[in-house]
Amino acid sequence: MLPLIGITCSRLVGGAWGLYSRGHFMDYTFAEYSEAVHSCGGAPMLIPAVHGQDSLESIISRLDGLILSGGPDVHPRFYGEQPLKGLGDVDEELDLMELAVARMAVEKDLPLLAICRGIQVLNVALGGTLYQDIGRQVRRSINHSQQADKGVNTHTVHLEKDTLLHRLIGEEVIWVNGRHHQAIKDLAEELRVSARAPDGVIECVEHRSRAFVLGVQWHPEGTWKSDPHSKKFFRALAAASREIL
Repeated sequence: MLPLIGITCSRLVGGAWGLYSRGHFMDYTFAEYSEAVHSCGGAPMLIPAVHGQDSLESIISRLDGLILSGGPDVHPRFYGEQPLKGLGDVDEELDLMELAVARMAVEKDLPLLAICRGIQVLNVALGGTLYQDIGRQVRRSINHSQQADKGVNTHTVHLEKDTLLHRLIGEEVIWVNGRHHQAIKDLAEELRVSARAPDGVIECVEHRSRAFVLGVQWHPEGTWKSDPHSKKFFRALAAASREIL
């Protein structure tokens, strides 16, 4: 049996109903997530945005691994702040679902890969905070919101030695395809930094005591076909997930 790996969805308004679709949400995620999971040895399963606690617990109990995917900004109320200039779109129901799922996964020691928004959700779920807009809050920051195609790596990250990430990648500096305007500010106590951008912005974290909980601020699902480092994330998640079958 292939390990069952859940992928959280985001939401948008619209769909096949055209003019009649206002106020109707669609659960979605980009196909690259499922393609990468499938290619690297897992069975992908999408997790819609709205659930009750019992529903989420039932889903998590059946999963062998989890991906927290990209999406909109996390509402600052979930880390005790008022909205600042530069905050983008938020979706509180999506926040509530993903924050709950992240906490359940960590408590269960479920293999977890958190991508872009996902690393931010993971940090907030465990008690950390975020920069609401890097350009306004981080001095001399590089451009983290690339305009290139998702498959193009645009800046470097520096990996910390003696980390899960360094063991997985085997290099000290790699190029990545970041596209985000928020990032971790105050790191949750349960996490440690695994990589930073040249301007010091946190680009990767991992859990201090769980077997495989890894968060990356870039998008390995966008480059997994061409970039061998990106594929390693999904192979490692599938391998970790098989261990708990």
